[in-house]
Amino acid sequence: MGDGWDLLSTLGVVALVLVIVSAVVVLGLAILMVRRHRKVHQPGVPVSAKVSYYGSIIYALSPVDALPDPVLIDDIGVLAAALVYVGHVVKKVARKRSKTSS
Repeated sequence: MGDGWDLLSTLGVVALVLVIVSAVVVLGLAILMVRRHRKVHQPGVPVSAKVSYYGSIIYALSPVDALPDPVLIDDIGVLAAALVYVGHVVKKVARKRSKTSS
């Protein structure tokens, strides 16, 4: 297993890093889009959704991680979980608001 195997393993590591970094960027942008539309700050959105939102951003940007920084799987998981939770809560608040205004 000479130079060909070394090149393949290097390319595999580079590809993995690119996938992980792009996933973090995509999830980070999705979280920031929620903020951009100010949906997190609508009346009726519980504090837990706001804490989840800001906490996930702080965790992703923080140098202190559960796993070392080259392995961004924990950051991806935290951002994805926050995105799902905050999105669910915001939709629920919007539905409740539309029912009361009808």
